[in-house]
Amino acid sequence: MTIRDYIAAYNKTFAYVEEKYGVEALKELFSTLSKEYCTHLDEYLREEGLEGCMSYWGGESGTLSREKIQFRAYMEDDVFHIEVKNCTSVADVRNRGQEPHHGALTYCDHCEALYGEVAEKYGIELKIFPEYNPDGTCKGNCTLYAKKVEG
Repeated sequence: MTIRDYIAAYNKTFAYVEEKYGVEALKELFSTLSKEYCTHLDEYLREEGLEGCMSYWGGESGTLSREKIQFRAYMEDDVFHIEVKNCTSVADVRNRGQEPHHGALTYCDHCEALYGEVAEKYGIELKIFPEYNPDGTCKGNCTLYAKKVEG
C-alpha cells in the first residue's frame, strides 16, 4: 500500500465513521490519530518550538515536499505560514473517482484536528483555512498559520 492508497482509504474511512457513528466519533478518531501517529511533529515542536513547524512542513525535506504539494512556507513576525495550492492529497482522492469527504466535518478538517492537538501541547495555536467550492467540496487550496499563544 502506498501513501496515495492510504489517502484514498482514509477519505472513505472519514465518511464511513461520520455517517455510521456521527461527528463526535469522527472527532474522536482524529484525536486518536493525532495522539498515536503525529509523533514526528511532536518531536519537532518539543525540540524547536514554533520553528519546528518549518522543520516538519517546510523546506526540501519537509512533509509537504515529500508529498509533492505545491506550497510556500515561511515565518513572519513570529507566525509560521503555509500557503498550499493544488493539494496532491485532494487530487489523489479525485483521481480515484472519489470526492474528498464533506459532511459536517470535511476531509480537510483532519489536518487541523490532528496537528492542532499536537501544537496545543506546546502553547502553539494552529489554524487551517481550506478553500471550498460553492457546493462545499474542497478546492485543493488552503492556508495555515501557527503562532505561540500567550500564557
